[in-house]
Amino acid sequence: MEQRVLQGTNRFLIADDHMIVRRGLQDLIHDQFKASAIKEAASIKELHALLSEWVPDLLILDLQMTDGSALDHLERICKEHPAMRVLVYSMRSEAVYAQRVLALGGVGYLSKESSEEEVVRAIRRVLQGFEYMSPRTEMQFLEKKPESIRDPFSQLSDREIAVMEDLLEGKGVKEISARLGVQPSTVATYKARLFDKLGVSNLIDLQTLVVLHRSSPL
Repeated sequence: MEQRVLQGTNRFLIADDHMIVRRGLQDLIHDQFKASAIKEAASIKELHALLSEWVPDLLILDLQMTDGSALDHLERICKEHPAMRVLVYSMRSEAVYAQRVLALGGVGYLSKESSEEEVVRAIRRVLQGFEYMSPRTEMQFLEKKPESIRDPFSQLSDREIAVMEDLLEGKGVKEISARLGVQPSTVATYKARLFDKLGVSNLIDLQTLVVLHRSSPL
């Protein structure tokens, strides 16, 4: 475990619909940081109500809550409370969401699969005024060409785009292979390649990436 972080007394708000996550983060913050207050919100409705009365130094925010997607509220929250820093803590794909979170005003993205050491490191970085992404995701962004950052789909070959479009339409591997006149194993290879290039691991993340890119200001 890293050494205890001492950098003044901070106020924290943990917004997550899972009590075990809120309690775990609260214990970690108490152990590793000087906190004057730690409050919790279990829904987006509770989050807005709390922020109308009290604003923390750091909001640790889950993306998906029981009453909706926090991503739909992130830009408004950041604009209404510009002094508050927002660190997203989510099970959603970092490769898909991190850049969008930063564009909407968040200062960091952290996977719930992260180690305790990385959680402490991320909180410390954002409290110090820096942005945070995992080293792996940060490297992926640095290695991408400028055009692929603006348009992640520019990395795909024509055949990979064709497979992606069929997947998005709900077609299965066998149906796609019949349409393209190739073996199912070939379609599976194209699918694996495009998932790897786009940094997604399943169809839901792929669909999300398409939606986010279409609505992105970049």
